[in-house]
Amino acid sequence: MLARVRESLFSTLGGIEEGQAVLDLFSGSGSMGIEALSRGASHVRFLERGRKALDVLRANLELVGAHDRAEVIGGDALDKRNWGAPREGAPGTSVELQPWARVILMDPPYPMLRGGEREKVLVAATTLVQDVLLSGGALVLHGHPRDLGQDALSLPDMQLDYRVMGRTALLYVWK
Repeated sequence: MLARVRESLFSTLGGIEEGQAVLDLFSGSGSMGIEALSRGASHVRFLERGRKALDVLRANLELVGAHDRAEVIGGDALDKRNWGAPREGAPGTSVELQPWARVILMDPPYPMLRGGEREKVLVAATTLVQDVLLSGGALVLHGHPRDLGQDALSLPDMQLDYRVMGRTALLYVWK
C-alpha cells in the first residue's frame, strides 16, 4: 500500500489511542500494522501465510524495535481460529470469538476479491465486524475499485465509508 494511502487510512480512522489492539490480516511486509504500532497501538496481531512475506515482516518488526508488541502468525487470514483475543492463548486453537480489536485491517491480494474467494473474504469481514471488532472500532477493507465497491458489505446498524484514491479503494465499517 502506498504511503499516501496509508496516511489517508489512518487519518480517516482518527488516530489509535494508546492501549488499543489491532488485527492485521494479509499483513505482507507489515506496513499497515507497523504504522498502527507507531501511532500508539499496544498490540498488533499480524496474519500472513506467505513464507517470504513472513521473513520480511519479522525483519521489519525487528528493524523498528516493535517485536515485543507484535504477534506474527504464519497462517490463513480467513481462518477463524487465528482471530481469538491474544490473551486466549495460542492462535490456531478453537476459541469462542469475542470482541478485542479496536481496528481490523484487511488487505487481501487483489485476485482474491475478483475470483471464487471473494465471497469468503466478504463473509470473513462480516464475521470479524460482528464477533471480533470492539464497539466504536473500525474494520478497513482494501482493494481495487473495480473489485471493491461501496456496496460490497451490507451490515445493518453499521456506518460505512467508501473512499477511492486512484487504483485503491478503502471500505470502512464502523461498529
